[in-house]
Amino acid sequence: MCGRFALAVPRRLVAEAMAVPDMPQNVPARPEIFPSELIEAVFAARETGRRLAGLFRWGFVPAFVKDPAAMRPMINARAETALDKPSFRGAVRYRRCLVPAQGFFEWRKNPGGGKTRFFCTLPDAPVMALAGIYERAVSPEGEVRDTAAILTRPASPQMAAVHERMPLILPPSAFAAWLDPRLTERPDVAALLATPPPELRLAEKGEAGEEERGAAPDPARRG
Repeated sequence: MCGRFALAVPRRLVAEAMAVPDMPQNVPARPEIFPSELIEAVFAARETGRRLAGLFRWGFVPAFVKDPAAMRPMINARAETALDKPSFRGAVRYRRCLVPAQGFFEWRKNPGGGKTRFFCTLPDAPVMALAGIYERAVSPEGEVRDTAAILTRPASPQMAAVHERMPLILPPSAFAAWLDPRLTERPDVAALLATPPPELRLAEKGEAGEEERGAAPDPARRG
């Protein structure tokens, strides 16, 4: 799964990695980003195809949900089933985005109890692009609700030593297709969802303390 990530590199590097020259620059470093917080994501304007950056609440709420308070927002969506799940199938075909991250955190369960935390990054790039989907809904009161989820996939052999799942990480060569609002046919989207995982650098951050374990992402929030 993907329950926390970081984005604390210089903004210039984020703009270059996402190919969005006018990305906002006056943004504080975020060494740890939690579910339900606002996250930055890149999407393409439907009319022009121009890449834009926006803020979304991390916790996907489908547009058909009339009372968001009655459901638990979903921070992740499984790439293997996103095209079939009613909650995600529209967004994964028509509303895809890229979530820039310096890296993501994952926890390995230790045989004797407790968990060890790892920070996972790309070995040759300061920024990775996590595949995301977003939704926009307007409440009866006129309140606009922009929410997003990060796609996950089965863990690579390397990552499986830590956790059974990992975020879907897209290479720069797939950015244009993933963001293309005209690319909506199931076979085309399915091919992107099957993007193989990259090699990662896994940095052990030590055993998680009780407070940190207590704040770990709730598995019920996964899609």
